[in-house]
Amino acid sequence: MQFMKEGHFLELTDMECLDNVVDQYKDAIKYKGKNYVVPISANFSGVFYNKDLFEAGGYEVPTTYDELIKLAEDIQSKGETPFLFPDKDAWTIVQCWEDNIDGSARGDRKPVYTDIANGVTTFEDDALFPETLQKVVDIRAYGQGDSLSLGYDQAISDFATGKSYMFMQGIWALPSIKKANPDMNIGMFSFPSDDGDTKVSMGIDVNLAISAKGENIDAAKEFVEFAASKEMVQLYVDNDYSLPCMKDVTPNIPDAQEIVDLVDAGQGVLQATALPKAVADERQNTIQKVIVPEGGEDINTFLSNLTKVFEENKDEFLELYGE
Repeated sequence: MQFMKEGHFLELTDMECLDNVVDQYKDAIKYKGKNYVVPISANFSGVFYNKDLFEAGGYEVPTTYDELIKLAEDIQSKGETPFLFPDKDAWTIVQCWEDNIDGSARGDRKPVYTDIANGVTTFEDDALFPETLQKVVDIRAYGQGDSLSLGYDQAISDFATGKSYMFMQGIWALPSIKKANPDMNIGMFSFPSDDGDTKVSMGIDVNLAISAKGENIDAAKEFVEFAASKEMVQLYVDNDYSLPCMKDVTPNIPDAQEIVDLVDAGQGVLQATALPKAVADERQNTIQKVIVPEGGEDINTFLSNLTKVFEENKDEFLELYGE
């Protein structure tokens, strides 16, 4: 959005390949009613789980939050590790909260962000943010311990070698997990909500754009048309384990079929609303304080600080998304 706003991207509204893009993706990434990027693939977040460990323990995939906690308690009571949390990398905590826990319960975040920008509500007064952030804290009681010392890459390796039953991440982690253990019997489910009406939080993963200052615009357009063709997008998503943004291209993600089925059933929610940069930076730079067992920062203070920064930068948000 920032690059489009600053004029770095060439307008692509008349590109033929955009006719093949599913409308919800094409409309979600418009800026001022025009297309400057061609969406190729979409990602989603969820909970990877080790099917062999689930089967050995006699466990079923949980469909509500209470069932998930009971499952984690039972696994832990056997001296085993339910979850791995790579909290050394702050972005993974943000993703755990924003997409896995809040996104699967709330759906689209644009309405609440718009209300905060317009002074209708705040992060701390919203009906869901305090509750879902508390779940981020609570569920870490079922992790490996000292989560702030574990990084993302090591967590991938640990999960792939059976050191936990579950691992909360985005589908982008699947290629790395499969590389670490090609024979792993893996599944994926969306983080369950309280009432079981669980949504799948999705995002645009890859876009193609052309520099507005390029010297070979015609050649660049020809390449984008090629890369965004149905044949090339099918090849890409088959290897990337992502969802296609193109019509008549089939997702091929057997390890996450449960989530693909939810998306096909209309439970997928595309998150395409960017926070002001200062708010996103504040969130990522301070969220680790919330999960520190002692001497950290309480949830209300963290959310109040986000509101303050949002209020200071609301014009940036309203310029992009205001009516």
